[in-house]
Amino acid sequence: MKKSERMQVLVDISKRKEDDVAKAVAKEQARLQHDQRKLQELKEYAEQYEQQRNLLGLSPYLTTNYQHFVTRLHQAVKQQEQQVKRSEQQVNMVMKRWQDARAKTKGMDWLKGKSVGEENALAEKQEQKQIDEFANRAFFQRMRS
Repeated sequence: MKKSERMQVLVDISKRKEDDVAKAVAKEQARLQHDQRKLQELKEYAEQYEQQRNLLGLSPYLTTNYQHFVTRLHQAVKQQEQQVKRSEQQVNMVMKRWQDARAKTKGMDWLKGKSVGEENALAEKQEQKQIDEFANRAFFQRMRS
């Protein structure tokens, strides 16, 4: 098996690993988008309750309960903001892994290309040697005749 063929096997393995990491990137990005949508929904929900509180003429008891509910909503928003940050960090980490895998695949592909070039140069050199030998034989045979 030629060196370039062995290198192709390594390129294929590296490409599969890169593809696996790319799938993980897509999964983490989808999770981040989900977390961001959930955060936006919570913010809008909290905003609506804040606005409604001012429009409703609530008794002091209901105002206190209403305020506790709004406070819990704000806590949920903060927790979701932290979840979004964690998801962003996860995306960045997996993206870095993909970039590393991509760089490795490109490096392996470059090495394979170099091997192919070396093999082609060697084949051309051998072919030229055969042509030269054939030409020399033909020349000496003409000289003898």
